[in-house]
Amino acid sequence: MNDQGTPVSADGFRVVAVDADWPESRQFMGGGDNQVTGDIHVCLWFGSASYDPQVEHVMVFSASSGNAKASEALEDALEDYCHPGEGLPASLPVSEPITITAEGKPVTFELWRNSSNPYWVARGRVENTEVVLSGSEIEPSELRLVRVNDLAAYSAPIAFLPAREAISVAMGSDLQAAGPSQQLQVEEADTALRALGDIAARGAALGGPSRELHGEEADTVMHALRYLAQHAGPAGELGAES
Repeated sequence: MNDQGTPVSADGFRVVAVDADWPESRQFMGGGDNQVTGDIHVCLWFGSASYDPQVEHVMVFSASSGNAKASEALEDALEDYCHPGEGLPASLPVSEPITITAEGKPVTFELWRNSSNPYWVARGRVENTEVVLSGSEIEPSELRLVRVNDLAAYSAPIAFLPAREAISVAMGSDLQAAGPSQQLQVEEADTALRALGDIAARGAALGGPSRELHGEEADTVMHALRYLAQHAGPAGELGAES
């Protein structure tokens, strides 16, 4: 907030993403737009639609300059890198410099990795955006990063859509609130859940949980599960960060 007590904007802030050639799912995992401080942060996932960390993936965390969320994101990523579930050691492991292409230019990042762990973490800055990268099964130096101000191309759970749109608008995008689109996703999710419920009820009536599914019934289950997997948040979480 400035001296007059009015909200501050993160002028020039852009979210950093993997470029458009990325072959897998591109998803908005959450973020926040602080109307008082002007701080913005966004987490994007590039990998399997089911958030499988065992296959090739990259997570990109972007934060406006000076945003404390960047340090928190680095700590969280390094906890997974060092000792999953055990917290950070007393001192950070030693990093090495690495060059990653961002906006067509070479940018130096700090990189944490070792030969016994396929998971790696990198920290850097792309213009005025602080960036924390984490990934597995892909060489970080081969990434090509770009800055974007419109997150409409990134799929998101229904509960994350308001945050995705608000952050896009805060970055100067002309994205408008997608009321009809959001309502359509709600209706599609409800339809998928009802279909699964109906099949479960028939299964209980006809033969219990061991009854095999065939034909159209099996196709319906697979379609519903695929839809729900694509629109569910990580670990079942449906709320966006504030």
